[in-house]
Amino acid sequence: MTRRTIVTAFLVLTLLGASAIGAVGVGADAPTDAGANAGANAPASASGESVSHTVRWGETLTSIAWRYGVTVQEIVDANNLHSPNLIYAGQRLIIPIPSTLYTKHTVQRGETLYSIAAAYGVNVWDIARLNGIWNINLIFVGQKLLIPGKDKLPPTTPTPPPPIGVPSVQEEIIISSPSLNDEVTSPVTVTGWGRGFENTLAVDILNENGQVIAQGNAMIDAEVGEIGPFTGTIEFDAPATTQPGRISVYAISPRDGAIEHLNSVTVTLMGKP
Repeated sequence: MTRRTIVTAFLVLTLLGASAIGAVGVGADAPTDAGANAGANAPASASGESVSHTVRWGETLTSIAWRYGVTVQEIVDANNLHSPNLIYAGQRLIIPIPSTLYTKHTVQRGETLYSIAAAYGVNVWDIARLNGIWNINLIFVGQKLLIPGKDKLPPTTPTPPPPIGVPSVQEEIIISSPSLNDEVTSPVTVTGWGRGFENTLAVDILNENGQVIAQGNAMIDAEVGEIGPFTGTIEFDAPATTQPGRISVYAISPRDGAIEHLNSVTVTLMGKP
């Protein structure tokens, strides 16, 4: 073996050794973020199967838990989250839904969400809610759906009717429900289309004198800055007598807190029984 060959072999072995040591060092010293990775490798719930959910802009653990019919604490435990207030768009969460609460269904040619709901004897809105579907007329062949067990999925209060289709008139805020002069009781669910700072809109309920009797928020399901469907459920104290009222939905400027866009609908506030 020549001197040059021996030197070359020595250099190769030295480099390999350095690489191995470097790899060990990185693995030992690299910082880890348990909160950022929580959920990626979290175990499935022991009480049954689980599903994966990717967090979207504007979502909170409360809204995600409501959608799947589980509690916030169950999601926190399944994903080893340090705080229920620290999640981010794009994060994958394990949702511990007991297998007794749902059935898996693959959409076949010719099926609609209505026909699937009828076949399983469940509410079409419950299927939409569980699968994050806003347009119940838009499903595709091969799509995987979770079908809630009849009378087993915890009900919403009340079930919000998602808007059907993007409105043809693109105003900043469009109220889909309640409609003009609808009779409303507490809590009232307000839906529509709009855009707002951090995907949030403000909702006011006013009595016949124009006084604000309740306030709340509606969350927009869309990319930040884009128009999308919103839903908000607001509780209010029923007036002593039935009277006309108004529900206002508006965006607030992040710069000075001023109202930027506003839409409202006249409703009938049902009095106390």
